[in-house]
Amino acid sequence: MDEDAKPAAEQTVFQQQWQIYRTLVDENYLFHREAYACLHQVLAEQVARPFHFLDVACGDATASVGALTGTAVARYHGIDLSATALALARQSVAALACPATLEQADFGAALRAGTLRADVVWVGLSLHHLQTAEKLDVLRAVRRGLPDDGWLLIYENASPDGEDRAGWLRRWDDQRPAWTAYTPEGWATITAHVHAADFPETDARWRALAEAAGFGEVTTLFVAPSNLFRLYQMRPGDAAGAR
Repeated sequence: MDEDAKPAAEQTVFQQQWQIYRTLVDENYLFHREAYACLHQVLAEQVARPFHFLDVACGDATASVGALTGTAVARYHGIDLSATALALARQSVAALACPATLEQADFGAALRAGTLRADVVWVGLSLHHLQTAEKLDVLRAVRRGLPDDGWLLIYENASPDGEDRAGWLRRWDDQRPAWTAYTPEGWATITAHVHAADFPETDARWRALAEAAGFGEVTTLFVAPSNLFRLYQMRPGDAAGAR
């Protein structure tokens, strides 16, 4: 391919994939609205002091900026691998009344480097692309960068205890009749990605990973109506895990 044509081709692929993702968000198929409402509630009601917010795999940052509105956020740092997504994020974070930094990087590598510090870390539907051991590595890296009174909030693929990945994927596939905003091609594209790259953990495994990473308190804040995703609040300390 001609070198000058590469950026245009990559932009086209991104736009096609981004439109599929935006449909997920706009139609609320993955219950983003409820998840980000929970995030906002925690930030507004529990985090009273000014805080540094780390947005892991931030995408266009639109939902995070909405969740941060009306909170004591003092600094925003977003990480994403996609330059095109970060270009959109630059427009979104302009609405924040605090300094904002955007970083193009693989979030796992960036966190494991050990240079990131934040009071609140948010991960929305990104850890599920990692294998179990890799998830633990990332959770440990986040813990090292948090103060003892910090917060980690994750919204991720989660199974009821006793369900394996095949069972979770079957329930994912069962959603097809309700996803009327997608063409057959759009549904096939996103479902192929999910079958290839999504690795849910059971509720018990998420809690075990959190404990192994140094989080003493794990609270479930939201279970998606589909029961495919859960939002966990993880806090450092020695307290027994809350339900």
